[in-house]
Amino acid sequence: MSFATADYRVTIHGRTILDGLAVKAEAGRTLALLGANGAGKSTFMKGLCGLTKAHGSATIDGIDLLSSSPAIRAKLIGYVAQDLAHLDVRLSTYELLLLAQHGSARGWATGKDAQRKASEMLELLGLQRFAECQPGQLSGGERQMISLALALVRSPRLLLLDEPTSALDLANQLQILDAVSAYTRKENIVTLAIFHDMNLASRYADDTLMLHHGHVHCSGPTRNTLTPENLAHVYGVDCRAISVDDGAFTAIYPVSVLKAAS
Repeated sequence: MSFATADYRVTIHGRTILDGLAVKAEAGRTLALLGANGAGKSTFMKGLCGLTKAHGSATIDGIDLLSSSPAIRAKLIGYVAQDLAHLDVRLSTYELLLLAQHGSARGWATGKDAQRKASEMLELLGLQRFAECQPGQLSGGERQMISLALALVRSPRLLLLDEPTSALDLANQLQILDAVSAYTRKENIVTLAIFHDMNLASRYADDTLMLHHGHVHCSGPTRNTLTPENLAHVYGVDCRAISVDDGAFTAIYPVSVLKAAS
């Protein structure tokens, strides 16, 4: 099972945001999407979900997402967005996890299997203490973790994470990404994650794709793509790469702004 796009294009108000993207990602692996602000990373994910109109093709399990119904997309995709306003509801986290499992059906998923999956997801992400809490009353970081639980409880084939750790402290960043990485491998799903922290991308992404002005600048195994040369081109920043734990991963240290990325 794999995910692929061909000639993937998005135009908004006459402005081309993404132009002819060819992206491939394999099951059981995490692909990091990197690029400067405005490169089109979030737009790419929104197009897959149907929140923004996209053209071309984007397939998962041989199914073209762009021509699929909202119900089919919702079944195949788990999406953690930057905007978490949808969590400001008068339901507990546990109730939301039950509801998420049959969001397109009438009624709630209250059977034993649904209850088991909800409890397992809370345990997987270490969120048991929030089971009876309303997410709208929690911190931004706590809501971010709950949003991930809601995405995973539906057993998606494609997991889309838009800056999934932007509101998390250091410990929770590692805990959540450890869990996502393990889940991706165990369930053999495709995970795409947008990062602004190069060190998290280096540590957790098997592969990396860098976007630059709506085009793919480079893609491939993270160890080959997350280089000072590529970072200089895409971000306009001089960086140093430092091997950590005998080459287990590479730490990226920004030194100075070179110039605006061209």
